[in-house]
Amino acid sequence: MEITIVGLGYVGTVSAACFAAAGHTVWGVDINPEKVRIVNEGRTPIVENNLGEKIAQARASGRLRATSDLREALIHSEVSFVAVATPSRSNGDIDATHLLRACKQIAQVLMECDHSQIVIMRSSILPSVFEQCNEIFNATAPGRVKFCVNPEFLREGTAIEDFEHPPFTLLGVEDEQIEGTLRLLYKFIAAPVFVLSPQESLLVKYASNAYHALKITFANEIGALCQHAGIDGQKVMSVFCKDTKLNISTRYLMPGFAFGGSCLPKDVRALSYAAKQYDLEIPLINSLLPSNEKVVQRAVQRVCSSKFRRIGLIGLGFKANTDDLRESPFVELAERLLGKGYDLKIFDPNVSLAQLTGSNKEYIDKVIPHLSRLLVGSIDELVECELLVIGHRYPNVREFLRSVKIPLLELG
Repeated sequence: MEITIVGLGYVGTVSAACFAAAGHTVWGVDINPEKVRIVNEGRTPIVENNLGEKIAQARASGRLRATSDLREALIHSEVSFVAVATPSRSNGDIDATHLLRACKQIAQVLMECDHSQIVIMRSSILPSVFEQCNEIFNATAPGRVKFCVNPEFLREGTAIEDFEHPPFTLLGVEDEQIEGTLRLLYKFIAAPVFVLSPQESLLVKYASNAYHALKITFANEIGALCQHAGIDGQKVMSVFCKDTKLNISTRYLMPGFAFGGSCLPKDVRALSYAAKQYDLEIPLINSLLPSNEKVVQRAVQRVCSSKFRRIGLIGLGFKANTDDLRESPFVELAERLLGKGYDLKIFDPNVSLAQLTGSNKEYIDKVIPHLSRLLVGSIDELVECELLVIGHRYPNVREFLRSVKIPLLELG
């Protein structure tokens, strides 16, 4: 295909070289004439492993050209990538000034040239900025731009390897024809293709980078604790990483309700206490319990905003298929709703007051002693409720929910 890449920064230059190496004809566009000159000389404007060789080969084959004339590139291309930098403002917001200007210029050129184009956002932006770009295209070049998203996941130092051998290719499109074109564009890459909406695709990139930052920070805080305790943190985290069933896996990584139970809250508190003993600050680990509490708080706010007063809660144990109520976030939710005067009924087939013993019973007696009048023995007793709050979906819940017309609030 004939491709234009607007912005010859890190992402744009690597993408241009790799697409050209795959056989596409690529126009690289940048307002900086020095970058344009360097690329046209067959050299790389940035430091990246093997990039210089790829650019030299692409220039020698005639599949890569650089220009500062956007019109010259767009008039030849079928698809355009926008890879303009999106730095941070002092308040943390995205500075989209250059990006929006580039979108405006693309739209103006396409309108003047009577030319249509698939424009693909490669820069990292939030959905709100995507909508701003879309508004520019619709206002300036109505009907000329088919706008979509293709986030990049390139690491400096290994960018070419990441481009050519990614874990997946992510397309943010809502048009099957555009999807087909992009699949052809990437057919040289042997990786699964995932198709989401543009907004969802953008957030996958942010979720990925936030998680990478989270992992680094977590490992460093555990390492600091180990160092103060005279323990080899490298050995601790090395064994930690051997667990690919829970630790390095998909477990616990889907949005749901708050954590609870007899282990997680207790052990997080213990680590926080240990750090205090060493006068050590571990803000990430210390933030876990307050963040968890906010999940419960948001659930309460959602119930309050519903304006319903008769509430049915399905699930009381801290997770499904257990009767363990210790530090269950659903018990905390029930207590808060009762405190606000809601008429509450609770169904949990695994919880029977007659069978509660030991620490489980002690916890209920202390936290929510009036539980006995709230529990119902059959889910059918929730039929008079105005709102059903679903924490766990038990086998007979689906059939009941299909048989009633009660608004649902899913937590799990």
